[in-house]
Amino acid sequence: MPFQGESFCLQASFYIQEQDMHLVVTDYQGASLESHSLQLLPRVTTLPSEPPQLPQEVSGECHRMSVKTEEEPAQASALVEWPRLSLAPRNLCGNSAQETATGLMKQNTCEEIGPGVKTSEVPSRDCVPHIPCSAAVLPGKTALNFNNPVDRHPPRDSWARMHITSLEYAAGDITRKGRKKDKARVSELLQGLAFSDDSAVEDDNEPDTQPTQKKLKVVGTPKKRWTKRDLNPKFPCWSALDSGLLNLKSEKLNPVELFELFFDDETFNLIVNETNNYASQKNVNLEVTVQEMRCVFGILLWSGFVGCSRMGMYWEISDADQNLVRDAIRKDRFDLIFSYLHFADNNHLDQKDKFSKLRPLIRQMNKNFLLYAPLEEHYCFGKSMCECFDTDQFLNGKPLRIGYKIWCGTTIQGYLVWFEPYQEESTLEADKDLDLGLGGNLVMNFADVLLEKGQYPFHLCFDSFFTSTKLISALKKKGVRATGSIRENRTEKCPIMNAEHMKKMKRGYFDFRVEENDEIILCRWHGNGIISLCSNAVGIEPVSGISGFTDDNEILQLSQPAIVKLYEECRKGVSKMDQIISKYRVKLRSKKWYSILVSYMIDIAMNNAWHLHRVSNPGTSLDFLEFRKCVAHFYLEHNTDLSD
Repeated sequence: MPFQGESFCLQASFYIQEQDMHLVVTDYQGASLESHSLQLLPRVTTLPSEPPQLPQEVSGECHRMSVKTEEEPAQASALVEWPRLSLAPRNLCGNSAQETATGLMKQNTCEEIGPGVKTSEVPSRDCVPHIPCSAAVLPGKTALNFNNPVDRHPPRDSWARMHITSLEYAAGDITRKGRKKDKARVSELLQGLAFSDDSAVEDDNEPDTQPTQKKLKVVGTPKKRWTKRDLNPKFPCWSALDSGLLNLKSEKLNPVELFELFFDDETFNLIVNETNNYASQKNVNLEVTVQEMRCVFGILLWSGFVGCSRMGMYWEISDADQNLVRDAIRKDRFDLIFSYLHFADNNHLDQKDKFSKLRPLIRQMNKNFLLYAPLEEHYCFGKSMCECFDTDQFLNGKPLRIGYKIWCGTTIQGYLVWFEPYQEESTLEADKDLDLGLGGNLVMNFADVLLEKGQYPFHLCFDSFFTSTKLISALKKKGVRATGSIRENRTEKCPIMNAEHMKKMKRGYFDFRVEENDEIILCRWHGNGIISLCSNAVGIEPVSGISGFTDDNEILQLSQPAIVKLYEECRKGVSKMDQIISKYRVKLRSKKWYSILVSYMIDIAMNNAWHLHRVSNPGTSLDFLEFRKCVAHFYLEHNTDLSD
């Protein structure tokens, strides 16, 4: 809209950073652009600008706005908006909005900006700034343009409608000295300025700019809707046939062959090559062979059930068993190989991976464990412990409480399918959009590992460290069933009876709710204690009866929902594995920090081999001690010629 008339109004506001400020707002009528002069207060930062090319004729009526100070209160009159000139709300200063303009308006001198700088000791009405259509912004509360003179208190959302009266024409550096980060902020703000015909109506052709007062929460999931009914899962029934187990039964492998399903020729060659490479880097001509490496492993297995107070005693004591070790390999040769035992190239280590020296061996073992794992419906995921007294990791409720924490996925009988040592910065890939946390990401990774065996409806069980409603829903989308105990702060405000109230109910009482959107169930049961469970695959029915005991040792019949019964049966897989390997652990240690983890992997491989032996020979299987002795004897007896 063209301007009409010979006069126009100018409004200006100034700011100074890190100094007190005197704000002067004036309206000037009937003056031309050439005759305007700019007057500022002492040490006021100005915005160098170029005069805009305005029409010759302007119309309007100038109104004067006075600013209310502490010494002299005054009433602010309404300001006249510029026609067709409305700026998008932006804050260029980034200062706190809590500062008041009255505290910044106390100065006794002013400056006149021109070819030279002149100051005046007494402020007067002649000492007012005249600006050619450009203005700066107040860092605290800003002067607002009100359309209605009566409306002196703008609504809450209008705080961002700042009177940047023509910043489009501003030029030069308006950032703070020595503050480089402000340059990017100012550049962003200048690019975000938009003009529209009406401040209340946005132009479709201009970009959308939003006030940056605070972040708005993005609602990514619908609100939970809990109802009291039983779960209706839609998973297919389990009907998989384990062809790998049938092959093992037909082949009738002996204990050594079962152990070498995991420590196979590829694994032994990896260890031999890396050990020789590491010895050559230390200027030692080791030249260890695969046969010698198997002999070293035989002695490590032997130490699990024949204990000695020190390593040299295996070559000192004269009896039939100790002669087997002494005849297999000389002590100095064993010490040399054992001290240079290595599993990765030191020149190609991942600095972000704490266990990079063992990473090739870990990958190889996980690959073999998964390849020969029994194809079962139910699996357990939990925490194990590798004994070590040089670490600050502690895990309560385990036979070994101090050592390296190991994340384990096992069958319900204790066969280890996948494992990963704990470290502060996990190297596993995780979906950041799901926001499942450390425990949830580990379970999702284990689910992906299981699905490599086929798209079967596996059922995972885990404890409250891992369980959340987000995790249960995410596993359902993968086609994986899941059940786990859940903590109170992860129940998504489910209106289920709280634990304190349930303690007052009789034993066997339970309460449950189903979430309608994701079709998952939350159940709380009063048995020996209060337990809360979450599942996407099993609900309340059928309710079974179990026997319990009162405080007076009287038999009591309790009602047990199906979800509780399944969890009690499937959650002990990791505990069974820990119980087996704790009987005959490798006792020999080297000076290297990772030797304890190598011994742990040897014990795990022996546990898995014995598990396959029991499944393949259900009626004639050996116990764990005889099975381990068989493997150790074989490795030592077939290397007696090396002693010469």
